[in-house]
Amino acid sequence: MHIYSQPNDRGSTMNASLNSALPRTLRMISATLSIALLFNQCAYLASAQTATAPTQPPSPPLQGAPPPQAPVPAQIAAAHTIFLVNNGADANFSTSADTAYNDVYGALQAWGHFQLVTSPDQADLVFQLRDIAPITGVYGDRAGTYAINSPAFQLAIKDPKTNVTLWTITSPAVVAGFRASRERWFNIAITNLVSRVKVLANQPLTDTETADLTLYPYPHRRALAITLAAVFVGAGVAGILIAKHSFDNKVASQNAALCAQNPFFCNMPTP
Repeated sequence: MHIYSQPNDRGSTMNASLNSALPRTLRMISATLSIALLFNQCAYLASAQTATAPTQPPSPPLQGAPPPQAPVPAQIAAAHTIFLVNNGADANFSTSADTAYNDVYGALQAWGHFQLVTSPDQADLVFQLRDIAPITGVYGDRAGTYAINSPAFQLAIKDPKTNVTLWTITSPAVVAGFRASRERWFNIAITNLVSRVKVLANQPLTDTETADLTLYPYPHRRALAITLAAVFVGAGVAGILIAKHSFDNKVASQNAALCAQNPFFCNMPTP
């Protein structure tokens, strides 16, 4: 018996369809991936260019005109004659008011810009000098409470016609310490007072006068140095005493141990 088999046309057709559809599908997937990679590359290049592009500095904010400076009364620069008044000193100011008055008078006279007159009626300006020592701080301890004074020379410039105070100048002063140091800083305070008058009168200052305006002593430095030195000396003396006491105790302990071992030596009379 012969059995005849017929070819499966349906299976062969499906295989042919699959074989033809597979490359097309792969091409579509490849094209999609290529487009995605292209977009990704373009986005990366755009971000890199943005990151490396030079940035423009922000424009500075618009600044308005500087605030106008309050004018110095014109009477001070226009004055030719002055009358210097000694207004005394505060009760807690340690030096005589006459000393500062004489020094300021001599400094103004040596400057020569103003003519000093003997009556306020002859003067374009009246300079009223006072030695002040206001309380600027308070400190206390177990012994009590103490006030801190800041002595200074104060010069009030007045218009004799109206008795209006045109300007007030304050020059800090040092009135304590050793005599040589006290006199030096006293003279600097007087010089600074006259230098501030020169500035108001639109007159130039020398280099020394300009430097003295920013010069001020530090009176606590010496006290701090003395305190630190005393602390170090006290610590050294205490260390020596402690070391001697420790050494004496050690020697006594050794003697006691020696006596315990050899009582005969400890009972021997001392020559």
